[in-house]
Amino acid sequence: MALRVTVVVLVSAGVSYIHVISRLEAQTKTQLEKYISARGELESSIFQLAQDNLTLLRDRLLLEFKQPTNIDFQAEFEQQYFSWNDGTRRNFPQNRPLKDFDSTRYAGSLIGRNVQITEELKQRVLTANTVISAYGAAWSNRFVDTYFLTPENIGVNYWKGVPIALETPPDIDNSKQEYFYIADPQHNPARSPKWTGVYLDPSVNLWMVSAIVPVYEGDRFLGIVGHDVVLTQLMEHTIQDQLPGTYNLVFRADGRLIVHPQRTAEIQQAQGQLKIDTISDRHLNRIFQLVTNAKPKTHVLENSQDHEYLALTRLQGPDWYFVTVYPKSLLSGAAWDTAQFILMSGAVALLLEVLLLLSVLQQQIAKPLQQLTAASNQLANGDFAIDLDTMRQDELGGLASSFNSMASQLKTSFIQLEQVNNALELRVEERTITLQKTLEELRRTQTQMIQSEKMSALGQLVAGVAHEINNPVNFIHGNLTHTENYTQDLLEFIQLYQYHYPNPVAEIQAEAKELDLEFIQDDLPKMLSSMKIGTNRISEIVRSLRNFSRLDEAEFKAVDIHEGIDSALLILQHRLKDQSPRPAIEVIKNYANLPPVICYPGQLNQVFMNILSNAIDALEDANQQRSPTEIASHPNTIWIHTCLVSEKQIKIAIADNGLGVADTTLTRLFDPFFTTKDVGKGSGLGLSISHQIVTELHQGKLDCNSTQGLGAEFVVTLPIEAKKN
Repeated sequence: MALRVTVVVLVSAGVSYIHVISRLEAQTKTQLEKYISARGELESSIFQLAQDNLTLLRDRLLLEFKQPTNIDFQAEFEQQYFSWNDGTRRNFPQNRPLKDFDSTRYAGSLIGRNVQITEELKQRVLTANTVISAYGAAWSNRFVDTYFLTPENIGVNYWKGVPIALETPPDIDNSKQEYFYIADPQHNPARSPKWTGVYLDPSVNLWMVSAIVPVYEGDRFLGIVGHDVVLTQLMEHTIQDQLPGTYNLVFRADGRLIVHPQRTAEIQQAQGQLKIDTISDRHLNRIFQLVTNAKPKTHVLENSQDHEYLALTRLQGPDWYFVTVYPKSLLSGAAWDTAQFILMSGAVALLLEVLLLLSVLQQQIAKPLQQLTAASNQLANGDFAIDLDTMRQDELGGLASSFNSMASQLKTSFIQLEQVNNALELRVEERTITLQKTLEELRRTQTQMIQSEKMSALGQLVAGVAHEINNPVNFIHGNLTHTENYTQDLLEFIQLYQYHYPNPVAEIQAEAKELDLEFIQDDLPKMLSSMKIGTNRISEIVRSLRNFSRLDEAEFKAVDIHEGIDSALLILQHRLKDQSPRPAIEVIKNYANLPPVICYPGQLNQVFMNILSNAIDALEDANQQRSPTEIASHPNTIWIHTCLVSEKQIKIAIADNGLGVADTTLTRLFDPFFTTKDVGKGSGLGLSISHQIVTELHQGKLDCNSTQGLGAEFVVTLPIEAKKN
């Protein structure tokens, strides 16, 4: 028994581990999908805002360029722009300190060397300076600068607090810079928004990326407008704001690594040009290959080689990959904790059960049986001086008394036999034939006496064993009722606590999630109910042993027949569920309003169990002869119908849509040991015993109606008040 319980505990722990792992994997994938979608929207917001701003700025510039005006741009230009010694023109005198330039209100402008300044170009520069100054100041709280650059090598840049255009070297050529040529007609014929690579701006020592939108007037390329987006927050969020036990990284589709918590120094050293394929890191390369080869709408990938999940999203704008690496070890740790708890609990329960059983068996059964065995050996050796303890007030005490009585009777019989033999020796010659007959009769009587005593002793022993088993079972069953009540009280208390304190502290929430409190609240009553069913089953076995020994009578009382049917269905539930390749079996119940029936409920439950079990077997056999299409069109079904036949009778009909019973089989269906099942799958006693229980024990009827190929129906007709046997 200890080995069996140990196996059950180990299997339960293993099943629990697999179940928890499965649930955690599904929950983790769902949570990762939600998490990565939210992170994608959050981190993309600044990039999307930059593109929206620049689109608005482009449209505003084009509108202002076309607006008619009475301004004298020649005079205005000469008033605002000054020639510098380096051959450039800028909108501030060279001989004045740069600190006097109000960079919080105005954009700086730089006209490169050798630029042919036309009237139209003067108007465009002055207009762009006004628009960039206004919009740049409005957007300075989110973007460090806003600029407009032309193919003529003219730049207008607003950077709050930094006169960037006045500090720019005179030999700057915008057309050769990445932030310009990625959007020119040659490199961007589609005229779509573009993003530069990551770079470290030396003037402010900040990591940035530039958003660029081309400006066209019809087919004429006027230049680009742009924002420089600071990546400090994105990098900090990526490295610091992660799920427990995970880490995040960001890279471009071309393999340039942007953010990685362990490679920040390498990224900085490479000035944002560090490519993943140049790093001797197989793990990182596998992540890059899996992510870039994934389908467009994929959010969670499984990296089976490295035992981890990859949650990914593409940031809108620069179209970077944001990836969260989630190790599977986080799941196995939680599942192993659950399995360890079950193992420890099972080990403690096993130890207590073994100690309790050892104590009970040693004191109540083992010692008396050892004495009885010794007395049997003594009797077999011809020693009739047997004196077993008959003071016990239980079945073993009665068995000892019967054994003493048997020994005394045998002693008397042997004495009488010896006396007869002595007398017969004097008359051997005269009474040889009579003596032989007498000896044969005596031997026959002796054999019958010994057999009778053996059967009596066996009956006493079975009854005693049944009684001794019943005591611990009743102890367990009785305590289960209290345990169930205590458990229900605790669950109701938890629900009351949750009702009045719906938002407990974080530690309690984490513990509830770790324990899966909702699952425990749902599963614990079912577990106790299953244990109760188990003890009831043991009690039924004990009652059967008592019936065998003729020392107890089965319980005869009024019960609800539907409860017995539902109990049988509950026990057979594992056979009704969908288990590949076997489809589920649907049970359709049509219960009438029946009065309580006076009967032997345990025996009737055995009848329902046999009929339902045979119906399930019939459906499984039918499935082997049907195609999946036929099974889908005619799903496996069991119908249970009860009705009140009259004031004194009820009827229970249990039908299935299997293959039915052949006519030749119907006539022998209730014969003992008759079965159509394969060897080892049926004894042929189930329906025979059921027929005996219904007809003899309850004065009812058990019939079977069947048409070959259309299923079978078993009809049980019972009196409402059966006569007690």
